[in-house]
Amino acid sequence: MATSEARPYRGIAPEQRRNLRRRALLETGLDCLAEDGLSGVSVRSICSGARLTPRYFYESFDDLDALLVAVVDAVAAEVAERALAAITAAPDDLGAQVRAAVDAGYGVVARDRRKANALLVAGAGHGPLRDRRQEIVMQYAELALANLPPLGKLTATDRRRARSTALFLMGGTAELIGAVLSGSLRLSRARVVDQLTALWVGLLAPPGP
Repeated sequence: MATSEARPYRGIAPEQRRNLRRRALLETGLDCLAEDGLSGVSVRSICSGARLTPRYFYESFDDLDALLVAVVDAVAAEVAERALAAITAAPDDLGAQVRAAVDAGYGVVARDRRKANALLVAGAGHGPLRDRRQEIVMQYAELALANLPPLGKLTATDRRRARSTALFLMGGTAELIGAVLSGSLRLSRARVVDQLTALWVGLLAPPGP
């Protein structure tokens, strides 16, 4: 005999219901981080905002840190997805591809400041989130090297140099965007994209013959 959890409810299968609950918790996590800051976020506040009981929180996450890391991961994945799609659509030119990727990634966090807060602010100041943010910066640097076609022509020696340069640039990119979105630095979106494009191309362009 099927249990109530295994039966569809209002036409929605159990796995789909679990996925919907998880998404609701992640969305509420974004809200709570933006409204209350790291110190104000709790399992109780997230469950209250998502209108779910703690039972359903622990169905998806081991603890609060696990949810917060998942929130940051979701934002990071969206940024990467948009940036990679922009690179694919851009002409086969390093400058055009970098510009497209920077503009697309910047757009994700500029349009939704909750996402900027999760990835660029909260992620920089909390143990597990700080560790995950460092991993994401390294992953982004590797993605840039792997998906910007002009960089595929680098020699092994130049590629080793480019890897450390890309890591340096990615960390600086995150800090610059965070400063602009927090209001600490006044730059238009166009200026941000222009300056970051110039830095990336200037430091990563393959050496001439």
